[in-house]
Amino acid sequence: MPLKRFIVPFTLLLTAGAFSQPLPKSDISIERLNQFPTINGRSPSSPQMAPDGSKIVFGWNQTGIRKLDLWVMDYPGGSKRQIVEAAKIEDLPRQDDTRTEQEKKEAAIYDGGIGGAQWSPDSKELLFQYKGRTFLVHPDGSNLHPIVDGQSAIVGPQFSPDGKYLSYSNGQNIFRLDRKSGAVKQLTFVSKAGTSVDGHEWSPDGKSILVNWSDSSKTGHHVIMDFTKDRAAVVNITREWNGDLDIDTQVGIVGADGGIIKFVPGLPRYMWLLAETWAPDSSTIAIDWIKDDFQAFTISKINPKDASKTDIYTEKAPKNYIPDWRPLIWTRDSKHLLFGTDIIDGKFTWRSVMQVDPDGKNLTKFFSEKFDVAALGRPKNSDRIFLGTLAHSPLKSEITIVEPDGKRTEHIVKPDGMSTPKEFDSVALPLFSDDGTKVATMASDRTINPELYSVEPQIHRLTKSQLPQFNEIKWADFKEVTFPGPEGATIHGLLITRPGLDLSQKHPALISNMYANSGKAAWGGYVENYAATNLDMVVLCVDFRSSWGYGGEFNSGYYRKMGLIDADEAVAAKNYLAALPYVRGDRVGLWGWSYGGYLTCMTLLTKPGVFFAGCAVAPVTDWKSYNEWYTRRRLGLAKDDAKIFEQTSPITYAAGLQDNLLLVHGIMDDNVLFQDTARLMQRLIDNGKYFDEMTYPRDDHGIGKETSRPHVFGRILRYLYNELSKP
Repeated sequence: MPLKRFIVPFTLLLTAGAFSQPLPKSDISIERLNQFPTINGRSPSSPQMAPDGSKIVFGWNQTGIRKLDLWVMDYPGGSKRQIVEAAKIEDLPRQDDTRTEQEKKEAAIYDGGIGGAQWSPDSKELLFQYKGRTFLVHPDGSNLHPIVDGQSAIVGPQFSPDGKYLSYSNGQNIFRLDRKSGAVKQLTFVSKAGTSVDGHEWSPDGKSILVNWSDSSKTGHHVIMDFTKDRAAVVNITREWNGDLDIDTQVGIVGADGGIIKFVPGLPRYMWLLAETWAPDSSTIAIDWIKDDFQAFTISKINPKDASKTDIYTEKAPKNYIPDWRPLIWTRDSKHLLFGTDIIDGKFTWRSVMQVDPDGKNLTKFFSEKFDVAALGRPKNSDRIFLGTLAHSPLKSEITIVEPDGKRTEHIVKPDGMSTPKEFDSVALPLFSDDGTKVATMASDRTINPELYSVEPQIHRLTKSQLPQFNEIKWADFKEVTFPGPEGATIHGLLITRPGLDLSQKHPALISNMYANSGKAAWGGYVENYAATNLDMVVLCVDFRSSWGYGGEFNSGYYRKMGLIDADEAVAAKNYLAALPYVRGDRVGLWGWSYGGYLTCMTLLTKPGVFFAGCAVAPVTDWKSYNEWYTRRRLGLAKDDAKIFEQTSPITYAAGLQDNLLLVHGIMDDNVLFQDTARLMQRLIDNGKYFDEMTYPRDDHGIGKETSRPHVFGRILRYLYNELSKP
């Protein structure tokens, strides 16, 4: 009798798990693709060209492990050598080491090595930090020695313009080390609790220093729980919340020999400071900043002698908010300022470069076309202006140089990718020598991770980081596509399919890595390629609203409608996929991380029945609990308009879940708190909704622990494959 009672339930269990199938066998598993040593190797880290253009320094190794060594390359010849091996720099002894064995082991596992270094002004020395110590070394690897041989709070060390001093932050203040005598001199004397001088910049003549002061005492607090201990432990963190109004900052000047900071009067204490730059002749400082509500932008001129301020340019948001792409540089003769903006004549336009005199007169267009500029810079001793541009596609970048005579030179390093490194809301500049005659860059596309390339005098590849196994990867076809979106917008993306896909059959489809700029043709890892080539999915990566490359209005276009207008874009993307004759319109899924996890939740909860399944990793589910710097520009303050926070938060729509949902979160996440997922789970339970959930007890927002990283991508793809493969 007992045996008979268990037969039926066991049969039901087998039936219920019928669609829980392993991933198809592949030459390289998704887990291996996300493990160390990485198959694609370690891309050069923090490369810096010597001021004289003769060499490039960078962190690197040729084994794919985490720990980077310090390398120097002759330029433009390309010969390279390891000058500092990280493993040979010993740990400092610990008199009272209270770490657990696991903590000791993980300290070694997650040691990233030497990420990079900075050059002395004469190109004869390199400065780097590692294991809490600060070192100097010659470019040939000789004369390696610590200038601070012990654990310290030294942050942001830099050479003075003449190379005689090293300045740095230590605790609350700035200090200066005399390189000849070794004497250390304190330059600022801030002492109030919670305040500090966070950053500094020498004047070109070396006589003055621009400093940034801040008060962090009003920043909020939170607790997270470590459940992996024998007894769960409380972990206290400092973190912003919407409504803290905790920004308190000042800009000031202090002499090179130190003293009392002369703070600039007339600047708001609550502002978003974007750029600060000395005129080459040291006569003036220019700063640009955005008002606390992100509705106004100002360029101010500061006289370093008395710290007086004059506002020379202002603009107001024509709608939405002021995007913070606002680079600012001087021309070499100190007679003009060049700045980036996407507002001209009071209207949103393409990202452009404007020129203005230091007194605010003679505002003119320096570079303004029907495509976005995404980077702006000038070599120290050159009149060449370097731009990162998107002239040929909003998904790809090239290097555009405006020559002193106004002519333009264009360099396309990766025809199917990004010729400069993709950043969150822009691209990075290429590397260039002080005289502007030597140019190199980091570049990538969807099939190769970032590598160093020579640009001038000629384009050619300089590094190869990939391990031999990388050559075994079979790559998908990547095709730029467009489709109509809400409010008349044209949405761009990358369609990713297996070569030779059977177009006579219908395949499941996936909108992958939902986020602004996820359609960009830069290296993005393996998920999309694996889903296309190994799981036979049709994959689409979309440049959702707030992506750059489409002008200021699109870039700021989800103002007070986050998760609403871009959920409509997700539906438009699904409709595009469903219209393809080889796609199963009833088996389209989506997934995203962080904001992408949030957008996954908003789409499934507000558009029930449109998608079949989704996976949300580390999603925000209530914007009231997120950082003020992020939420205020997009939504305002919850105390002023609680309704807009309610309308844009997934917990409001928990009753709408109809489709399959997997929630994934690291419990130790101090960016998007685990409480966001926990609160949504409770709302779903309260509404009688069923969902799947995966937590990582020891991981933070990146879920990057040694065993967690391969596991999380395996979990995401297994879930989506099983759901979207159902008959």
